[in-house]
Amino acid sequence: MTDEQVFQFVKTNAAMMGLPADDARVARVAAHFKRTESMMQLLDEVQLPSDLEIAEIYNPKQTRV
Repeated sequence: MTDEQVFQFVKTNAAMMGLPADDARVARVAAHFKRTESMMQLLDEVQLPSDLEIAEIYNPKQTRV
């Protein structure tokens, strides 16, 4: 997403949730969003062997009472 797209995303979602959203506040939130996005991309690029991947579904063994 471009900086303008992130800004509009934050502004639109703040309005939908009824949050105060002046341009200065939206710009700060958008900056944090972009930083978080870049950290996520770095983590997503790390190749892990399948045995280290988190299980998608946790289904503990059911015990009988």
